[in-house]
Amino acid sequence: MRLALTTALAFGLFALGARADDWYVEARFDDPAAVVRVAPLFQHMDVDRRRGVLRVDTDEEGIRALQDAGMRVQIDEAATAQLRAFYRNAKGMDSIPGYACYRTVEETYSSMDQLAAARPDLASVEDIGPSWERSRNAAQGYALRALRVTRRDTLAGDPGRPPFVVFGSIHAREYTPAELLTRMAEWLVNGYGSDAQATWLVDHVDFRFVLQANPDGRKKAESGISWRKNTDTVNGACSGTPSGSSQPGIDLNRNFPFHWNITGGTGSSGTRCNLTYRGPSAASEPETQDLVRYVAGTQDGNGVWQGGVLPDRRPDDVNIPAPDDYAGVFFDIHSYSQLVLWPWGDTTNAAPNRDALQTFGRRLAWFNGYTPEQSDSLYPTDGTTDDTFYGLLGAPAFTIELGVAFFENCTTFASTTLPQNQAALLYAARSAWRPYRLPLGPDAVGLTLDATTVVAGQPAGLHATINDARYNQSNGVEPTYPIRAAYAYVDTPPWQAGAVAIPLSAADGSFNSSSEAVVGSIDTAALAPGRHLVYVQGISNRSAAGTAGPPDAIFLDVTAAPNDTIFRDSFDAP
Repeated sequence: MRLALTTALAFGLFALGARADDWYVEARFDDPAAVVRVAPLFQHMDVDRRRGVLRVDTDEEGIRALQDAGMRVQIDEAATAQLRAFYRNAKGMDSIPGYACYRTVEETYSSMDQLAAARPDLASVEDIGPSWERSRNAAQGYALRALRVTRRDTLAGDPGRPPFVVFGSIHAREYTPAELLTRMAEWLVNGYGSDAQATWLVDHVDFRFVLQANPDGRKKAESGISWRKNTDTVNGACSGTPSGSSQPGIDLNRNFPFHWNITGGTGSSGTRCNLTYRGPSAASEPETQDLVRYVAGTQDGNGVWQGGVLPDRRPDDVNIPAPDDYAGVFFDIHSYSQLVLWPWGDTTNAAPNRDALQTFGRRLAWFNGYTPEQSDSLYPTDGTTDDTFYGLLGAPAFTIELGVAFFENCTTFASTTLPQNQAALLYAARSAWRPYRLPLGPDAVGLTLDATTVVAGQPAGLHATINDARYNQSNGVEPTYPIRAAYAYVDTPPWQAGAVAIPLSAADGSFNSSSEAVVGSIDTAALAPGRHLVYVQGISNRSAAGTAGPPDAIFLDVTAAPNDTIFRDSFDAP
């Protein structure tokens, strides 16, 4: 087998004219334990457990490691050619070659600044600390920056506004995450006032986008190097040129403090040149420290995290569920495997909030069609972002693995990866007020009005669908429940003080299905002229008291009624 593969490698090098460290391979396995054995050696693997196939881009050293684990390796020549074309085009370019849809670090930061300058009432930029290179020399590297998007003038009067924290591209060569999140932030800011969903979410959710969570490493990846880690060289150089299986630096998503290095080497590597090298100690890296301080804050004398964006509501015993009225959610966006993942990643044991996390994950996966599963399902990982913020704070935390490639072509990104995953994240934002509760209930979709503009006093006919069946059922079955009721609310989301529920009716006359068309009427007599938000929320029979789902909203414009006195005077005049 080794001889056959060597021959294939030689042919591939001759036919494709590429470097020895640029290979995309399929490795077939009979024993799932083999995947666990090789996982610490690679920066990423796409694993199809049903077919027993692992796909990864690597070099000859990595191919030998797959063979040593008992796998049958075959080169994917089409994918290899695409990968090598990227590297050939990369040389001598100032920005990302052949991938105009993905912004560089500088372009991403410029976009953040432009949003903040254009809408300072909605967007601001925060420097949250230095990258490794900047921590060594203030003239080099980057500041890690967060883009905050929320309506600022109402923030003081809305103390329960839930945080929505999301990291992008913490693994440097994963192009799609940073761009997805940049476009989502632009959609929210630019759509404010003209798109009802963007408007109500900016009004009632506190978005924190860390678009480039590893800017030093990302800059290397933009030059055509297959770079995953940060650029910390304190631990020394690695032999040869950086490749798909060997490079210096620390894997930031194995350096986070919760359960760092807890798996005995299966969830991260202690070898400095391996792609999952965890670093010399927990949170050893400036980037990790910056991100933990920004999201969680610092621990006080009682061990409680204070001053971060997300609240610490973790019980003292990590085996006890976090309270289900937690407000806020965390996401780390990666590529590529088409997965929606939730804690734990370092053990097969279920997280204390597993049922709610699983339900939420299956809701998210309905939008992007990805496989929803616990993070350890493919192979163990330790020292990760999602385990850390769930483990330290009790926050609902998810990782989404986007798309089909690190260097995904712009057509696929724009037509599929972007819209599907923005929809998933917007669903999460609609659930952020109570992310352990709202995904348990049905979704409100397809909101329409008979007329989007009415004269004050004229009733506004409202239509929507309440659907409890929007789950990805590809990996286990989530039960669905009949719809019990639906309500509309004007200008106030259903959880806020003063919200007045307007009952809606089943269009077919009876609530008895997991998906119901609903109808109702909004009395506009008491509404001031101008634009109003009409929220719709559904209730299912999941619990005896009924289980509410995430709302959505639509605009209703009300115009002033004609002046009756002027009308009569004109009519009665001779």
